[in-house]
Amino acid sequence: MQADRVEIVIDTDFLSSFLKIDKLELVRDFFNVESVSIPLAVFNEIGKTKLVDSVLNTGWIKIRSVHSSDFSNFNDSELDNLGAGEKECMAICKASSKHLMLTNDKKARLVAGKNGIAVLNISAFLLACKSSNFLDKNQIAGIIADLKQKDYFVFSKDELEKIY
Repeated sequence: MQADRVEIVIDTDFLSSFLKIDKLELVRDFFNVESVSIPLAVFNEIGKTKLVDSVLNTGWIKIRSVHSSDFSNFNDSELDNLGAGEKECMAICKASSKHLMLTNDKKARLVAGKNGIAVLNISAFLLACKSSNFLDKNQIAGIIADLKQKDYFVFSKDELEKIY
């Protein structure tokens, strides 16, 4: 990855949703990066599913280790209600000046925001793809339909109005 590019760090929920619809390359291509990162905790969570082969076969997902010292910049109580994957994603992001965390977890997004970590959920990512003309309305509609069918993902009415 080039030094001037943002580091994309993906949490389990976002990763699994895009793996299920076979569209994870959209993330890499939209942000124009050579690779995306996941912490070991996210890999371990995905490793409990059939999606693990997809992660291993991409060749452009970097699995990153996180150490206990990487959490020194966080208030312990903030992280108490988060899963291991979310915590490790945030630790990776805090270690990089240019980062973006992709997660759908509302609590994780709130904690990330309080800690200066840029974060997008699926609806914000799709809105960014539409706003930049990276994807057209029909492509967005196809992704939304695939997420609903293959991942049982439901967008709120407000989210759909913004995306369309």
